[in-house]
This record gives sequence, structure tokens and C-alpha cells, in this order.
Amino acid sequence: MLLQPRSLRFVIFIVSLLLITLLLDLGGSKSYVSDRVRSNPLVSPYFPPDPVSIALNGTWKEDLKSVEDFNYVFERKLEDCQSGNGPCKKNQDKVVLFAWAHCRKVLTGGMQGENVWCDAMMDAVHGLGYSILLANDPNHVYDLWRRHHASIQIIIWEYEAWGSKPCLNNSTCVYAPPGLNLPVPPPNSTHLNIPIWKVFNALWWNYAYGPLGAPFILSPEPYARWPKGSDKGKDNFYTGYSLEKTCLKTPFTPFAKRPSQVYVFAKLLKFFLEKSYLLPDPQGVTKNQIDDTFFADLARTDNITWLGQFKFDGMPKDSDPHQPLGITPVERMERPAFQRFVGQSKALLGIGRPLLSPTPYEALCLGVPFINPIRGWDKKDPDNRDKWGVQQDGLLHTGVDEPYVYYVKIGDRDGLARAVRKAMETPIDRFIPPHMKMSALIDRMSVLVSTDWRPTAVVQMEATKFVLQE
Repeated sequence: MLLQPRSLRFVIFIVSLLLITLLLDLGGSKSYVSDRVRSNPLVSPYFPPDPVSIALNGTWKEDLKSVEDFNYVFERKLEDCQSGNGPCKKNQDKVVLFAWAHCRKVLTGGMQGENVWCDAMMDAVHGLGYSILLANDPNHVYDLWRRHHASIQIIIWEYEAWGSKPCLNNSTCVYAPPGLNLPVPPPNSTHLNIPIWKVFNALWWNYAYGPLGAPFILSPEPYARWPKGSDKGKDNFYTGYSLEKTCLKTPFTPFAKRPSQVYVFAKLLKFFLEKSYLLPDPQGVTKNQIDDTFFADLARTDNITWLGQFKFDGMPKDSDPHQPLGITPVERMERPAFQRFVGQSKALLGIGRPLLSPTPYEALCLGVPFINPIRGWDKKDPDNRDKWGVQQDGLLHTGVDEPYVYYVKIGDRDGLARAVRKAMETPIDRFIPPHMKMSALIDRMSVLVSTDWRPTAVVQMEATKFVLQE
């Protein structure tokens, strides 16, 4: 039945009214959201990325090549956040000050283990939303502290003459928790002095030092998992590091497509001349070790290409620096190219040094097994792993074994040949120890930055009878 004109006009009127109401409601909702976001920068119309995704992105600092450029960008963002003139994400109004020299070198592509460690810590702190500032030297630290003392949560430094050492022992630079029954000069309660409990010193090795001892020392490895008696750094604060950001961006080379090559990891040519070298000279003449025929012989019998890059720095004056026999030299590479190159190998071979390097972890993340030299052992109990000393102790004491890591005693040529063959015949997938995931690092850094360390400092000062110098 057709509608009469009067009825049709009524229907059109009702429909129009409903459409107008709907449009007004949508417009009001949009305006409400916009007003809320403008009035409160912490309110966001979308769910922000999780800290791990932010940390693994890695692009947030790659265009900043100097401390000045870095601080200019992040001080502006910090000031905009605190003044209300710009967006302010969770934790952005709080600062972590990286004063450690190795952190500055992150901006210029430093490849030392300490650079890799600091790079990962910076990414984790950035993922948590904190503002980050860098310092060039102690005077710069003091300047940044005076300007941002109300925001700085912790300072990551190094206990050296050019680092925190002069400051941490001087009452004109730091102040200690009041109320201690100690001969400590009265603390300066103004912002001009740095609270001693806000300073943490990064140390690569397995021990502790500094006026407040282990709780205020940061470590790259979980030294509490080392055997008793070899765990001098067991009470240090374990931050650790992650290699996921770079290694997961490196394409995985399928095992079948890799050439029959092994990368010999040494860094310095002089490591071939040391007593801890994987293939020591039977007569003890260390200068002959560089011409050992092991690599050339196995290259011929097993069709293996040995590759390596070695600096000649620190060679003995009476030595004849030249490429080790049987190892093909490769050019020095930036870290991304180096990872791609290692990822195309079927194994990574350690020769005894460098110790505790991140490179074996990088290899495992790329699906490349590591041959880990055993540098020392108990001759009466040679299979007791708690008494082993290896090139990469972190892998040993966290229980990483075949097919990811093969352990070979130095001087065991037959054992080395067997390990090389087995590693080259046994494919592995990418492997990242759980404690080296970015998520685990972020959890630990969150505890470090958000904890009030003052009570711990009180306990440490009472235990050590530490006295500030006037």
C-alpha cells in the first residue's frame, strides 16, 4: 500500500530528526574526546605500545650522534612535559642520567661489550617511558644534577678517577642519609649535592667495589649463579642486557644455505700468542702458536673455510704480526654487517679470549653454535663444571649446553676437531636465554629505577663504616 503525501511527510520528518540527533551526539563525543586529550596529556584516544615494543624499535636515538644533540632533544621534551606545553607520557617527567663514558659511545656505534650493555639499558629505560640524559664528564653531571635534581631518579656512572670516584668520597659533591650513628659530616640538605643512594656504578667484571659496595654496582651477568667461591659479584644488582633489538633484525640464514665456514672469534692477534690460547704450543713457545697447522689441516681434510678479523694492537715487540695460518682475513665491519656475516657461518669458534663477550650470545640468537674453550679445570676432578673457567662463563653457569654450546679443553686437538664437525652438522634455531629477553631486562630496570635505595644505603654505610671526606 502506498503512503499518502501527509503520511510520507511525517515519516521524512521523523527520520530527519533522528539523523540530526545522531550527528549532534557523534560531534559531541568527538569534541569530548578531543577536549579530554587537550586538557590532560596523559589521556590518550588509543592504547600506547607496550614497553618491549618501544624498546625493540631502536630508532628513537639512531639519528643523534652527539651528547649535545641528544640532550637538546630530550631536555626540550622533558621541559614541555613538566610545563604542560606538550605531551607527557607515563614516567616522562622523571629522568635517568647516564654518566658512564660507554653510554656516550653508543651514539657513535661503539661495539665493545660495555657499549652493547649500555645501549640495551637505555632502550629498556626508554621503553618504560623515562626521560634520558647523557653526561660528558663529571662537571657536566653536576650541571645536569643542579638543573634537574627534582626529576633525576638515578645516575648510572663508573667508579673511576674520571667518573664517580672523586664525587662519592667527597661531602661537597654527595650527601649521605642523615641519622646514621657514624662520623659522617652533616649532610647538605640542599639540591646542590647528589644523594649518595642515587649513584650506581656499572662494572663488567665479577666483583664489587665503591663506598656502598655490591648493591650499588650494576652487572651485565647474573654472577649470583656462579659457583660458590667464584661469585664475588653475587650481591651486585644484575641488570643484564638484551641483543634482541639488533639480532632479530638480522635475517636468519637457513642452515642449508650457509657455506662451510667457521668464524674465528678473537678480536686481537695477540690472543693467539697467550698461554690461554686454545691450541697452546707443545713446547710452550707461544710465538709459534700463530703458525699452528690445525686450521690449515682441517680446512684441507674437511673443506672448512676459517674466517676472522684481528687487530694487531698490543703485539709483542719481538713478534712478526701476520694472519694466523689457515685463517682467511676479513675486513672490519660495523655491528649490523658483522652480525649478518656471523649469521652466515655454521659455527663460532672461541680461542680463549676475549672473556665474557656478547658475541657468543649474538651468534646463538642468529642460529650459530659457539665452541667455548675451557681455559682451566681441576686436574683431580676434570669433569666438574663448577671448577671450570671458560671463555664465556655466562653460558656455562646458566646451563647452556649442546647443541648450542660445545665445551673443549685447551690443548685437546682431537676434541676440538670433533666439536667443530658436530657443530657444523647440527642445525639450531635462534636461541635467546630467557634472562636476556628484552622483557626480562625491562623488568629489572624498572625495579632499579623505581626503588627507593636510601634504606639500602644506610645499611651499607653502617656495615662499611664509610666516612665522607670534607
